[in-house]
Amino acid sequence: MVNTGYRQSVYWGDETKYGSATAIDEDLGVVQSVSPGERNNLIKVRTLGGNRDYKSVISGKFEISGSMDWYLQGGSFLRQCVGEDSGSTADADSGPRIFLAGPGTTYLHVLGSANSPTADNYPSFTLEFTDDEGIASGSTNLKRTYRGARVNSFTISGNVDEPVSCSADWMAMNVDVSTAAASSPTEYTTDPYVFYQGGVYLTSAVINGETKQSELSNDKVALCNSFEFTINNNCEAYWYISGTTDTTQSKRGPKFIIPKGRDTELRLGLHFESKEMYQRFLGNAAATGPATNIDKFQIGVDLLRSGVVGSAVDSNDDWLRLVVASASFDDIAINGAPEDIVSNDVTVFGKNFKIYIVDDVESYQSS
Repeated sequence: MVNTGYRQSVYWGDETKYGSATAIDEDLGVVQSVSPGERNNLIKVRTLGGNRDYKSVISGKFEISGSMDWYLQGGSFLRQCVGEDSGSTADADSGPRIFLAGPGTTYLHVLGSANSPTADNYPSFTLEFTDDEGIASGSTNLKRTYRGARVNSFTISGNVDEPVSCSADWMAMNVDVSTAAASSPTEYTTDPYVFYQGGVYLTSAVINGETKQSELSNDKVALCNSFEFTINNNCEAYWYISGTTDTTQSKRGPKFIIPKGRDTELRLGLHFESKEMYQRFLGNAAATGPATNIDKFQIGVDLLRSGVVGSAVDSNDDWLRLVVASASFDDIAINGAPEDIVSNDVTVFGKNFKIYIVDDVESYQSS
């Protein structure tokens, strides 16, 4: 019989060995869509002395890619998207252990490692996508388990009157198929972040996980309608003539999916407030025309469910802060039309970024 999305589920698990299936024990969030795609890359061969049809059709390299959209409830999967600075080992990530930031069970996670990882050490995950008919294994259930998956691009965005949303495009090494029932990890119980929990700041000072919002009160961008931050890891898959040399690999699937130099972009949808934003685009806050040198600044985007961002962390704190550093405006649009509020949309390029998350999760990394 036909199936509906209400009978589908998507869960994932952090891989401790790249490409090796791991326990499916993580919730993604309020999932809106999942679109996996596989390709056989058929090799079609003609021959001299034959006819106008193909002589042979042979299976080629096997490719797996996909996308998914969800509303943001927790930060665990963001480690898969941007890497981690405060992982549990220096081999897997670039920094020291995640530390207990205050009384109770509240932890600070620092994401956004710019270090160049080896092929095995950038975060990877196993993704389970199940069409579950609600009947026993061996039936018409379709359970696809994608191994060695890595995020190629990731976007987090917020708009007025909407939950904060995320989307990711990913690539995977291999897929296993069964008719087993879906896994049942513990799901998030908190509501997704929403637009009115946000705050946007622009300053020439340094913003980090310990910068209090009160210190940024004079730098708040008050008339912000939307934000959209995108990172592209520029992942590339590699195949080799030798076929498989590891039990986690298949003969036709890629042997590695490697993140390369990354690109980031932040878009802000604003209402026009003053000429300062345009002057900053020209080069500095006092510019009267296009400047030779462009001043750099930092932009912070806060999402606060409870507690105080940047203050001494306690057991009730639950927040996320995105910081785009050494930033400058790439383009700007200040438009006008009768009876419309004047818009002031900007695209920001930053040399680097960090995501700070405070929650009750001890580690985003499987032990």
